[in-house]
Amino acid sequence: MPTTSATTNWPAVLAAIAAGIVAAAYVGKLPPAIPLLRAEFGLSLIAAGWVNSTFNTLAVTTAVFFGALASRIGALRCCAAGLVALMLGGLLGAAATGAPMLFASRIVEGAGLIAIAVSAPALITVATAPRERNLTLGLWSTYLPFGASLAMLASPLLLGSLGWRGFWLVIVLLTGACLATLMRVRGAYGPVQKSATRTLAATRQTLRQPGPWWLGLSFGCYSLMFYAVMVWLPTFLVQERGASVTAAALLTALVVAVNACGNLLGSWLMHRTAPRGQVMVFAFVLMAACACGIFSSGLTDALRALLCVVYMFCGGTIPAAVLSGSHLHARDASQISSIQGLIVQLAQLGPFFGPPLIAAVVSAQGNWEAALWVLLTAAALGSLFGRLAARAEHALARPALASALKKN
Repeated sequence: MPTTSATTNWPAVLAAIAAGIVAAAYVGKLPPAIPLLRAEFGLSLIAAGWVNSTFNTLAVTTAVFFGALASRIGALRCCAAGLVALMLGGLLGAAATGAPMLFASRIVEGAGLIAIAVSAPALITVATAPRERNLTLGLWSTYLPFGASLAMLASPLLLGSLGWRGFWLVIVLLTGACLATLMRVRGAYGPVQKSATRTLAATRQTLRQPGPWWLGLSFGCYSLMFYAVMVWLPTFLVQERGASVTAAALLTALVVAVNACGNLLGSWLMHRTAPRGQVMVFAFVLMAACACGIFSSGLTDALRALLCVVYMFCGGTIPAAVLSGSHLHARDASQISSIQGLIVQLAQLGPFFGPPLIAAVVSAQGNWEAALWVLLTAAALGSLFGRLAARAEHALARPALASALKKN
Protein backbone atom coordinates (compact mmCIF):
# COMPACT_ATOMS: atom_id res chain seq x y z
CA MET A 1 0.00 0.00 0.00
CA PRO A 2 1.22 3.56 -0.60
CA THR A 3 2.65 5.57 2.26
CA THR A 4 0.69 8.61 3.42
CA SER A 5 0.78 11.35 6.03
CA ALA A 6 -0.12 10.59 9.64
CA THR A 7 -2.59 13.47 9.47
CA THR A 8 -4.35 14.95 6.47
CA ASN A 9 -2.83 18.16 5.11
CA TRP A 10 -6.04 19.74 3.88
CA PRO A 11 -4.48 22.79 2.15
CA ALA A 12 -2.35 20.41 0.07
CA VAL A 13 -5.33 18.15 -0.68
CA LEU A 14 -7.48 21.10 -1.74
CA ALA A 15 -4.69 22.55 -3.90
CA ALA A 16 -4.47 19.27 -5.83
CA ILE A 17 -8.26 19.13 -6.19
CA ALA A 18 -8.22 22.75 -7.40
CA ALA A 19 -5.82 21.73 -10.17
CA GLY A 20 -8.43 19.23 -11.35
CA ILE A 21 -11.22 21.76 -11.07
CA VAL A 22 -9.44 24.33 -13.24
CA ALA A 23 -8.62 21.57 -15.76
CA ALA A 24 -12.31 20.65 -15.86
CA ALA A 25 -13.14 24.26 -16.71
CA TYR A 26 -11.47 23.60 -20.08
CA VAL A 27 -14.03 20.83 -20.56
CA GLY A 28 -17.00 22.94 -19.49
CA LYS A 29 -16.09 26.04 -21.49
CA LEU A 30 -16.81 24.39 -24.85
CA PRO A 31 -20.45 23.18 -24.84
CA PRO A 32 -22.02 26.64 -24.25
CA ALA A 33 -19.76 28.09 -26.95
CA ILE A 34 -20.49 25.42 -29.60
CA PRO A 35 -23.24 27.51 -31.30
CA LEU A 36 -20.82 30.47 -31.52
CA LEU A 37 -17.95 28.32 -32.80
CA ARG A 38 -20.18 26.67 -35.41
CA ALA A 39 -21.29 30.09 -36.65
CA GLU A 40 -17.76 31.55 -36.78
CA PHE A 41 -15.94 28.56 -38.28
CA GLY A 42 -18.80 26.94 -40.22
CA LEU A 43 -18.62 23.65 -38.30
CA SER A 44 -21.14 20.87 -38.87
CA LEU A 45 -22.79 19.09 -35.94
CA ILE A 46 -20.41 16.13 -36.30
CA ALA A 47 -17.35 18.39 -36.64
CA ALA A 48 -18.38 20.23 -33.48
CA GLY A 49 -18.55 16.87 -31.71
CA TRP A 50 -15.00 16.11 -32.81
CA VAL A 51 -13.80 19.51 -31.56
CA ASN A 52 -14.98 18.39 -28.14
CA SER A 53 -13.57 14.88 -28.48
CA THR A 54 -10.18 16.10 -29.73
CA PHE A 55 -9.64 17.26 -26.17
CA ASN A 56 -9.54 13.58 -25.19
CA THR A 57 -7.36 12.32 -28.06
CA LEU A 58 -4.13 11.97 -26.08
CA ALA A 59 -5.94 10.48 -23.09
CA VAL A 60 -7.38 7.68 -25.20
CA THR A 61 -3.96 6.65 -26.52
CA THR A 62 -1.32 7.75 -24.01
CA ALA A 63 -2.76 8.06 -20.49
CA VAL A 64 -0.85 4.98 -19.32
CA PHE A 65 2.34 6.58 -20.64
CA PHE A 66 1.48 9.78 -18.77
CA GLY A 67 1.00 7.72 -15.62
CA ALA A 68 4.41 6.11 -16.05
CA LEU A 69 5.91 9.54 -16.74
CA ALA A 70 4.39 10.89 -13.53
CA SER A 71 5.94 8.00 -11.63
CA ARG A 72 9.32 8.76 -13.20
CA ILE A 73 9.52 12.56 -12.91
CA GLY A 74 7.33 12.91 -9.84
CA ALA A 75 3.62 13.65 -9.47
CA LEU A 76 4.17 17.29 -8.51
CA ARG A 77 6.22 18.08 -11.61
CA CYS A 78 3.70 16.26 -13.79
CA CYS A 79 0.78 18.16 -12.27
CA ALA A 80 2.56 21.51 -12.66
CA ALA A 81 3.44 20.69 -16.28
CA GLY A 82 -0.21 19.88 -16.89
CA LEU A 83 -1.27 23.31 -15.68
CA VAL A 84 1.31 24.94 -17.97
CA ALA A 85 0.01 22.91 -20.93
CA LEU A 86 -3.54 24.05 -20.18
CA MET A 87 -2.44 27.67 -20.27
CA LEU A 88 -0.58 27.21 -23.56
CA GLY A 89 -3.54 25.43 -25.12
CA GLY A 90 -5.92 28.11 -23.90
CA LEU A 91 -3.80 30.86 -25.42
CA LEU A 92 -3.56 28.99 -28.72
CA GLY A 93 -7.32 28.50 -28.78
CA ALA A 94 -8.01 32.15 -28.04
CA ALA A 95 -5.82 33.10 -31.02
CA ALA A 96 -7.41 30.53 -33.37
CA THR A 97 -8.14 31.82 -36.88
CA GLY A 98 -9.68 28.62 -38.13
CA ALA A 99 -10.78 25.12 -37.22
CA PRO A 100 -7.25 23.56 -37.47
CA MET A 101 -5.87 25.87 -34.76
CA LEU A 102 -8.92 25.18 -32.65
CA PHE A 103 -8.36 21.42 -32.95
CA ALA A 104 -4.65 21.84 -32.11
CA SER A 105 -5.43 23.89 -29.02
CA ARG A 106 -7.77 21.21 -27.74
CA ILE A 107 -5.06 18.57 -28.11
CA VAL A 108 -2.63 20.66 -26.03
CA GLU A 109 -5.32 21.29 -23.41
CA GLY A 110 -6.09 17.58 -23.39
CA ALA A 111 -2.45 16.82 -22.61
CA GLY A 112 -2.69 19.16 -19.64
CA LEU A 113 -5.84 17.51 -18.35
CA ILE A 114 -4.42 14.00 -18.57
CA ALA A 115 -1.20 15.03 -16.81
CA ILE A 116 -3.24 16.40 -13.92
CA ALA A 117 -5.70 13.49 -13.88
CA VAL A 118 -2.93 10.90 -13.40
CA SER A 119 -0.80 12.88 -10.94
CA ALA A 120 -3.17 14.77 -8.64
CA PRO A 121 -4.55 11.57 -6.99
CA ALA A 122 -0.99 10.61 -6.02
CA LEU A 123 -0.49 14.03 -4.43
CA ILE A 124 -3.78 13.68 -2.57
CA THR A 125 -2.92 10.18 -1.35
CA VAL A 126 0.44 11.23 0.09
CA ALA A 127 -1.09 14.28 1.81
CA THR A 128 -3.92 12.23 3.34
CA ALA A 129 -4.11 10.17 6.51
CA PRO A 130 -4.94 6.49 5.75
CA ARG A 131 -8.29 6.62 7.54
CA GLU A 132 -9.45 9.50 5.33
CA ARG A 133 -8.17 8.23 1.98
CA ASN A 134 -11.60 7.14 0.69
CA LEU A 135 -12.96 10.54 1.65
CA THR A 136 -10.30 12.67 -0.04
CA LEU A 137 -10.17 10.56 -3.20
CA GLY A 138 -13.96 10.69 -3.27
CA LEU A 139 -13.76 14.47 -3.04
CA TRP A 140 -11.27 14.41 -5.91
CA SER A 141 -13.97 12.78 -8.04
CA THR A 142 -15.94 16.06 -7.91
CA TYR A 143 -13.32 17.94 -9.92
CA LEU A 144 -14.86 17.33 -13.34
CA PRO A 145 -18.53 18.23 -12.72
CA PHE A 146 -17.62 21.03 -10.32
CA GLY A 147 -15.11 22.69 -12.64
CA ALA A 148 -17.21 22.14 -15.75
CA SER A 149 -20.36 23.51 -14.13
CA LEU A 150 -18.53 26.59 -12.84
CA ALA A 151 -17.35 27.32 -16.39
CA MET A 152 -20.87 26.84 -17.70
CA LEU A 153 -22.37 29.08 -15.03
CA ALA A 154 -19.89 31.82 -15.90
CA SER A 155 -20.37 31.39 -19.64
CA PRO A 156 -23.55 33.48 -20.10
CA LEU A 157 -21.90 36.56 -18.58
CA LEU A 158 -18.44 36.08 -20.06
CA LEU A 159 -19.55 34.94 -23.51
CA GLY A 160 -21.87 37.92 -23.71
CA SER A 161 -19.37 40.51 -22.50
CA LEU A 162 -15.99 39.15 -23.64
CA GLY A 163 -16.86 36.70 -26.40
CA TRP A 164 -15.59 33.13 -26.46
CA ARG A 165 -11.97 34.27 -26.91
CA GLY A 166 -12.10 36.46 -23.83
CA PHE A 167 -13.75 33.60 -21.93
CA TRP A 168 -10.80 31.37 -22.87
CA LEU A 169 -8.30 33.97 -21.54
CA VAL A 170 -10.08 34.33 -18.19
CA ILE A 171 -9.71 30.58 -17.61
CA VAL A 172 -6.00 30.81 -18.52
CA LEU A 173 -5.52 33.42 -15.79
CA LEU A 174 -7.27 31.21 -13.25
CA THR A 175 -5.00 28.34 -14.25
CA GLY A 176 -1.94 30.47 -13.50
CA ALA A 177 -3.32 31.27 -10.05
CA CYS A 178 -3.89 27.56 -9.42
CA LEU A 179 -0.30 26.78 -10.40
CA ALA A 180 1.00 29.37 -7.94
CA THR A 181 -1.12 27.85 -5.16
CA LEU A 182 0.14 24.35 -5.88
CA MET A 183 3.74 25.52 -5.69
CA ARG A 184 3.07 27.27 -2.39
CA VAL A 185 2.15 23.96 -0.67
CA ARG A 186 4.62 21.76 -2.55
CA GLY A 187 6.40 20.76 0.66
CA ALA A 188 3.47 18.53 1.61
CA TYR A 189 4.07 16.40 -1.49
CA GLY A 190 7.67 15.54 -0.66
CA PRO A 191 7.34 11.73 -0.82
CA VAL A 192 6.10 11.77 -4.42
CA GLN A 193 8.47 14.39 -5.79
CA LYS A 194 11.38 11.98 -6.22
CA SER A 195 11.75 9.94 -9.39
CA ALA A 196 10.51 6.41 -9.02
CA THR A 197 12.75 3.47 -9.81
CA ARG A 198 11.53 0.50 -11.82
CA THR A 199 8.80 2.59 -13.49
CA LEU A 200 8.35 0.12 -16.37
CA ALA A 201 8.08 -2.80 -13.95
CA ALA A 202 5.43 -0.96 -11.94
CA THR A 203 3.52 -0.19 -15.14
CA ARG A 204 3.63 -3.81 -16.33
CA GLN A 205 2.45 -4.99 -12.92
CA THR A 206 -0.45 -2.54 -13.13
CA LEU A 207 -1.48 -3.79 -16.57
CA ARG A 208 -1.53 -7.40 -15.36
CA GLN A 209 -4.13 -6.68 -12.68
CA PRO A 210 -7.78 -7.12 -13.77
CA GLY A 211 -9.25 -4.73 -11.19
CA PRO A 212 -8.01 -1.43 -12.69
CA TRP A 213 -9.17 -2.58 -16.14
CA TRP A 214 -12.73 -3.22 -14.95
CA LEU A 215 -12.79 0.06 -13.00
CA GLY A 216 -11.56 1.98 -16.03
CA LEU A 217 -13.98 0.35 -18.47
CA SER A 218 -16.90 1.00 -16.15
CA PHE A 219 -15.77 4.61 -15.80
CA GLY A 220 -15.60 4.84 -19.60
CA CYS A 221 -19.24 3.78 -19.91
CA TYR A 222 -20.23 6.33 -17.30
CA SER A 223 -18.22 9.11 -18.93
CA LEU A 224 -19.96 8.45 -22.25
CA MET A 225 -23.32 8.90 -20.54
CA PHE A 226 -22.11 11.98 -18.67
CA TYR A 227 -20.65 13.71 -21.74
CA ALA A 228 -23.67 12.85 -23.85
CA VAL A 229 -25.77 15.15 -21.69
CA MET A 230 -23.13 17.77 -20.91
CA VAL A 231 -21.96 18.29 -24.49
CA TRP A 232 -25.21 18.05 -26.43
CA LEU A 233 -27.83 19.37 -24.03
CA PRO A 234 -27.13 23.06 -24.90
CA THR A 235 -27.31 22.32 -28.64
CA PHE A 236 -30.49 20.25 -28.19
CA LEU A 237 -32.16 23.01 -26.18
CA VAL A 238 -31.21 25.73 -28.67
CA GLN A 239 -31.99 23.82 -31.87
CA GLU A 240 -34.93 21.63 -30.86
CA ARG A 241 -36.61 23.51 -28.02
CA GLY A 242 -35.93 27.11 -29.10
CA ALA A 243 -34.08 28.10 -25.93
CA SER A 244 -31.60 30.96 -25.86
CA VAL A 245 -27.87 30.27 -25.58
CA THR A 246 -27.91 31.77 -22.06
CA ALA A 247 -30.83 29.66 -20.85
CA ALA A 248 -29.34 26.49 -22.35
CA ALA A 249 -25.97 27.15 -20.69
CA LEU A 250 -27.53 27.80 -17.30
CA LEU A 251 -29.71 24.68 -17.38
CA THR A 252 -26.77 22.53 -18.46
CA ALA A 253 -24.61 24.04 -15.72
CA LEU A 254 -27.30 23.19 -13.16
CA VAL A 255 -27.49 19.60 -14.38
CA VAL A 256 -23.70 19.19 -14.27
CA ALA A 257 -23.48 20.84 -10.83
CA VAL A 258 -25.98 18.29 -9.52
CA ASN A 259 -23.52 15.61 -10.68
CA ALA A 260 -20.98 17.06 -8.23
CA CYS A 261 -23.54 16.58 -5.46
CA GLY A 262 -23.76 12.94 -6.53
CA ASN A 263 -19.96 12.75 -6.28
CA LEU A 264 -20.18 13.94 -2.68
CA LEU A 265 -22.81 11.30 -1.93
CA GLY A 266 -20.58 8.66 -3.49
CA SER A 267 -17.62 9.90 -1.44
CA TRP A 268 -19.69 9.60 1.74
CA LEU A 269 -20.85 6.10 0.78
CA MET A 270 -17.28 4.97 0.13
CA HIS A 271 -16.13 6.53 3.42
CA ARG A 272 -18.88 4.49 5.10
CA THR A 273 -17.56 1.38 3.30
CA ALA A 274 -20.64 0.83 1.14
CA PRO A 275 -20.20 -2.07 -1.36
CA ARG A 276 -18.46 -0.48 -4.34
CA GLY A 277 -19.88 -2.81 -6.97
CA GLN A 278 -23.45 -2.46 -5.76
CA VAL A 279 -23.24 1.33 -5.78
CA MET A 280 -21.96 1.33 -9.36
CA VAL A 281 -24.55 -1.14 -10.69
CA PHE A 282 -27.46 0.62 -8.97
CA ALA A 283 -26.34 3.97 -10.37
CA PHE A 284 -26.17 2.62 -13.93
CA VAL A 285 -29.65 1.12 -13.65
CA LEU A 286 -31.10 4.44 -12.46
CA MET A 287 -29.31 6.36 -15.23
CA ALA A 288 -30.75 3.98 -17.83
CA ALA A 289 -34.27 4.41 -16.44
CA CYS A 290 -33.93 8.20 -16.50
CA ALA A 291 -32.56 8.13 -20.06
CA CYS A 292 -35.70 6.33 -21.23
CA GLY A 293 -37.78 9.20 -19.87
CA ILE A 294 -35.48 11.95 -21.13
CA PHE A 295 -35.81 10.75 -24.71
CA SER A 296 -39.52 10.00 -24.50
CA SER A 297 -41.45 12.27 -26.85
CA GLY A 298 -44.52 12.13 -24.63
CA LEU A 299 -43.01 13.98 -21.65
CA THR A 300 -43.03 17.70 -21.00
CA ASP A 301 -39.82 19.74 -21.02
CA ALA A 302 -40.10 20.31 -17.27
CA LEU A 303 -40.25 16.58 -16.56
CA ARG A 304 -37.36 15.92 -18.93
CA ALA A 305 -35.28 18.51 -17.10
CA LEU A 306 -36.08 16.83 -13.77
CA LEU A 307 -35.04 13.46 -15.15
CA CYS A 308 -31.76 15.01 -16.38
CA VAL A 309 -31.10 16.18 -12.82
CA VAL A 310 -31.81 12.71 -11.36
CA TYR A 311 -29.75 11.11 -14.14
CA MET A 312 -26.69 13.21 -13.31
CA PHE A 313 -27.11 12.96 -9.53
CA CYS A 314 -27.28 9.16 -9.55
CA GLY A 315 -24.40 8.90 -12.00
CA GLY A 316 -22.26 11.09 -9.78
CA THR A 317 -21.75 8.24 -7.32
CA ILE A 318 -19.82 6.23 -9.94
CA PRO A 319 -16.62 8.35 -10.18
CA ALA A 320 -16.30 8.38 -6.38
CA ALA A 321 -16.64 4.60 -6.30
CA VAL A 322 -14.09 4.08 -9.07
CA LEU A 323 -11.45 6.59 -8.03
CA SER A 324 -11.58 5.72 -4.34
CA GLY A 325 -11.03 2.08 -5.24
CA SER A 326 -7.94 2.59 -7.38
CA HIS A 327 -5.53 2.80 -4.43
CA LEU A 328 -6.50 -0.72 -3.34
CA HIS A 329 -4.58 -2.11 -6.30
CA ALA A 330 -1.39 -0.09 -5.60
CA ARG A 331 1.33 -1.96 -3.75
CA ASP A 332 3.46 1.16 -3.31
CA ALA A 333 3.45 4.86 -4.18
CA SER A 334 5.14 4.27 -7.55
CA GLN A 335 2.04 2.42 -8.82
CA ILE A 336 -0.57 5.06 -8.00
CA SER A 337 0.02 7.19 -11.09
CA SER A 338 0.31 4.10 -13.31
CA ILE A 339 -3.07 2.81 -12.11
CA GLN A 340 -4.62 6.25 -12.51
CA GLY A 341 -3.17 6.40 -16.02
CA LEU A 342 -4.81 3.12 -17.00
CA ILE A 343 -8.17 4.09 -15.46
CA VAL A 344 -8.11 7.53 -17.08
CA GLN A 345 -7.15 6.12 -20.48
CA LEU A 346 -10.06 3.70 -20.43
CA ALA A 347 -12.39 6.33 -19.00
CA GLN A 348 -11.63 8.69 -21.88
CA LEU A 349 -13.02 6.22 -24.41
CA GLY A 350 -16.46 7.55 -23.45
CA PRO A 351 -15.95 11.26 -24.13
CA PHE A 352 -13.76 10.53 -27.16
CA PHE A 353 -16.20 8.30 -29.01
CA GLY A 354 -19.48 9.30 -27.32
CA PRO A 355 -20.25 12.82 -28.65
CA PRO A 356 -19.36 12.05 -32.30
CA LEU A 357 -21.23 8.73 -32.10
CA ILE A 358 -24.35 10.40 -30.77
CA ALA A 359 -24.04 13.18 -33.36
CA ALA A 360 -23.76 10.56 -36.13
CA VAL A 361 -26.74 8.56 -34.84
CA VAL A 362 -28.89 11.66 -34.44
CA SER A 363 -27.90 12.95 -37.89
CA ALA A 364 -28.60 9.58 -39.51
CA GLN A 365 -31.99 9.06 -37.84
CA GLY A 366 -33.04 12.70 -37.96
CA ASN A 367 -34.11 12.82 -34.31
CA TRP A 368 -32.53 12.99 -30.86
CA GLU A 369 -34.48 9.99 -29.58
CA ALA A 370 -32.02 7.75 -31.46
CA ALA A 371 -29.34 8.61 -28.90
CA LEU A 372 -31.20 6.55 -26.28
CA TRP A 373 -29.84 3.24 -27.57
CA VAL A 374 -26.27 4.46 -27.22
CA LEU A 375 -26.91 5.34 -23.59
CA LEU A 376 -28.70 2.09 -22.77
CA THR A 377 -25.84 0.06 -24.23
CA ALA A 378 -23.33 2.04 -22.18
CA ALA A 379 -25.38 1.50 -19.00
CA ALA A 380 -25.59 -2.27 -19.56
CA LEU A 381 -21.85 -2.58 -20.16
CA GLY A 382 -21.05 -0.29 -17.23
CA SER A 383 -23.09 -2.50 -14.89
CA LEU A 384 -21.25 -5.59 -16.12
CA PHE A 385 -17.83 -4.02 -15.63
CA GLY A 386 -18.87 -2.79 -12.19
CA ARG A 387 -19.69 -6.34 -11.13
CA LEU A 388 -16.36 -7.60 -12.46
CA ALA A 389 -14.51 -4.83 -10.61
CA ALA A 390 -16.23 -5.88 -7.37
CA ARG A 391 -15.14 -9.49 -7.91
CA ALA A 392 -11.55 -8.39 -8.48
CA GLU A 393 -11.63 -6.34 -5.28
CA HIS A 394 -12.99 -9.29 -3.29
CA ALA A 395 -10.25 -11.53 -4.71
CA LEU A 396 -7.69 -8.95 -3.65
CA ALA A 397 -9.10 -8.84 -0.12
CA ARG A 398 -9.08 -12.61 0.48
CA PRO A 399 -5.28 -13.03 0.81
CA ALA A 400 -5.09 -10.01 3.12
CA LEU A 401 -7.84 -11.48 5.31
CA ALA A 402 -6.14 -14.88 5.41
CA SER A 403 -2.85 -13.24 6.42
CA ALA A 404 -4.56 -11.31 9.21
CA LEU A 405 -6.19 -14.48 10.54
CA LYS A 406 -2.83 -16.28 10.61
CA LYS A 407 -1.29 -13.48 12.66
CA ASN A 408 -4.11 -13.69 15.18
